[in-house]
Amino acid sequence: MQTSPKELRQMAGDIDDMHRDSMRTFADEIGELHFGDELKAGRRAFLKKAAIGGAALTVGSSLVPISSLLSSAGARQLDDTAIAVFAESVELAAVEAYKAGAPLLSAEVLPVAELFLGHHQEHAQAFAGIAGDAATGEPNAALIEALMPTIQGLSDEAGVLAFAKDVENQAVATYAFALTALQDPGAAQGTATILPVESAHAAALSLALGEGPDQWFPNGAFESADIAQGINPADFPVS
Repeated sequence: MQTSPKELRQMAGDIDDMHRDSMRTFADEIGELHFGDELKAGRRAFLKKAAIGGAALTVGSSLVPISSLLSSAGARQLDDTAIAVFAESVELAAVEAYKAGAPLLSAEVLPVAELFLGHHQEHAQAFAGIAGDAATGEPNAALIEALMPTIQGLSDEAGVLAFAKDVENQAVATYAFALTALQDPGAAQGTATILPVESAHAAALSLALGEGPDQWFPNGAFESADIAQGINPADFPVS
């Protein structure tokens, strides 16, 4: 059953509350990272609040060709600052992706996309705070180039929502992988506060498309930390 625009906006409001809570304490979230609880929190908590449950074991679609991705070893060679710089660039690429799809959205759905775009903008600023002077303030050009064929092929609202959902899911997998590579507890905890918000974005968009549990949880009960499901910094270096 497809979620109505009104229901989507209500769900987006719940996600915005989650986002505001995470950003309010972002700078203070330093300490040991409890991977299991953090990785389950966003998607499952959001769907539970929406009175939806269940899990699936299928792998979701990918916007970035899996065949082009390198092994995780290349990504693991990055230090915490480089990971934060990369994450900032991914977030700003997500902002551009939402902007590209906006003209095809209805007046009822556009405010949700604008809200999620704003979340990505703030997440980029948060990662820039971790990166410090190394932050670039620019979207990942290689990633945008890879996404461009999909962006140019968008023709209707459903296509835009599906595209945005896939961008969100790949960002989630990217950050889940980052949690296995980051060394600084503060950087890891900061990343862990952003990941659940973006997984909730993906779940809401999936509901808006009328999809079921296989799409709500594209990688099963836990978020995937496999960089092959995400955006590999080795393939999309920050220029």
